[in-house]
Amino acid sequence: MKLVANMVLLTFVGVAVAQERYTDENVPGDWRRSHPLSAIYLPSKSSINDRCNQQVVGIVTKAGSCLVTWTMASEESKPDQRVAISRSTDEGKNWSAAQIIAGDTPQHPGAASYSWLFQVPNTGRIYCFYLKNDPSVITVRRDITGWLNWQYSDDDGVTWHRVKARFDMGRGQWTATDPNVPTSFIGIYAPHSTSWGDVLFSFARYGLKKKGGRGYDNWMTEVYFLRLDNILNERDPEKLTFSVLPDASKGLRIERSNGMFWGNEPSWIELSDGRLMTAIRTRNDAVYYALSSDRGKKWTKPAPLRYTDGGDIVRNPNAPCPMIKLSDGRIVLMFYNAKQANTFGPRNPVWISVGSEYPSGDQPVRFSKPVKFMEVDGNPPLGSTYVQIASYSTLVEHEGRLLLVYNDCKHWVLFKHVPDALLLDSKGNGDEQGPTSNKANVGDD
Repeated sequence: MKLVANMVLLTFVGVAVAQERYTDENVPGDWRRSHPLSAIYLPSKSSINDRCNQQVVGIVTKAGSCLVTWTMASEESKPDQRVAISRSTDEGKNWSAAQIIAGDTPQHPGAASYSWLFQVPNTGRIYCFYLKNDPSVITVRRDITGWLNWQYSDDDGVTWHRVKARFDMGRGQWTATDPNVPTSFIGIYAPHSTSWGDVLFSFARYGLKKKGGRGYDNWMTEVYFLRLDNILNERDPEKLTFSVLPDASKGLRIERSNGMFWGNEPSWIELSDGRLMTAIRTRNDAVYYALSSDRGKKWTKPAPLRYTDGGDIVRNPNAPCPMIKLSDGRIVLMFYNAKQANTFGPRNPVWISVGSEYPSGDQPVRFSKPVKFMEVDGNPPLGSTYVQIASYSTLVEHEGRLLLVYNDCKHWVLFKHVPDALLLDSKGNGDEQGPTSNKANVGDD
């Protein structure tokens, strides 16, 4: 019997529940198939309401700990969605038991979902923000309708303290005008800071084109940015203030052929000239991008991202496409390199392309040919969704390595290093869309 991880306790919002040690015998399926360095969380035969684990967001703290949060549930959008957190103090080799800090309880009713982390550089305080649903109100869907809530930790993420304050994520064309009715939104990446000191979180606001029906085909989405106005200096967690950008009834909109608007789950970087660039998930068979020259107040009209000016489009289905700028200037984009073949995918395999800045071009980044990163086969035995790899995951640079916290089929929560070999082409001058190899580069270097 081989020990997989020495985690024996799962905490459900203040209630400790005994759990078996993770072993190959009580964790069905091949969780190692994507070649992770370690497992952050593995549902076992005896664990409870934890088959769906998604939107994995991680940071490396000032103390050097890897801190990861994600949304755990029996199935996506069920009332038992809750915020989980795990820590590693040995560079991701071992992880603490999952700690549930928010969910549906008698004292705090409503699901908690889609959490993200930010550490204040000067004080070391860590905030965990999340969407808290009002169970009496569902305008679009339970797990995306609610208020922005947060908790904080002053001991490197070991213990968490609830804050009474909450924030309304803004009103737009497709949201209720009643301020007592929460809006609907999702953001899936941790915020980061610009060179001039703004802390920005990217998200999408959701609404319904027609009143009444909450079916997926009636959803309308548009991209916004949340500026955390005083988080760097305000010591009272109850007094955080926020601004929504652009300050308008319309966000960044991407029109579909049927007249609907769909653009969400944006990531963003700052270019060397101070402009902001965002990469956006769409339903138009492509990653889209937009630029801002005024700190996010106004943006260019979103357009398909291309490998070069006038080159081939960066294909992507209705799926996340995280983008990160490394300390040496390389820009890494992770996406699925395919046209949409079903409502949400394909999300397998996942690809990586490396870009470099090209300031004189209309599109200020040139990307290399994509390289296959990971590919998996089949659903986990206990999973609750279809085959997908690294959807709703986070890329983090630390001490010269690119780290990935991710999920396999929204089930296993895993950790690995992105192989350096995938990031060697830093020139970003590729101009051809499509695979460069039929073999998946899934191993760690």
